[in-house]
Amino acid sequence: MKTATLVALKAIVESDQPRTKADRENLLRTLGLTDNQNAHEEGDRIVSFSEAARRLACSKRSLHNIVARGGLTKVHFPGSNRARGFLATDIDRLLKADSAA
Repeated sequence: MKTATLVALKAIVESDQPRTKADRENLLRTLGLTDNQNAHEEGDRIVSFSEAARRLACSKRSLHNIVARGGLTKVHFPGSNRARGFLATDIDRLLKADSAA
């Protein structure tokens, strides 16, 4: 979407009084309209491809194969249409599953 459209949507959602504050924040987060300061809590931190590959001790190609098999889901970095990474909690979950097996 164009930036002007996203700004308009953000203004509409923030002015929608019948919704609770948590509902508005969830909708803004889903649309990617949160401010960078509070976009993600520490548990929901987005990790880059390089960092994820380092943490999982694998190559970027292997990481793409894990995504193709459904082991991890890519997420957009806030404020970017192209840059993608992974949630740190998903990587931790994958590491725990690997160590348990």
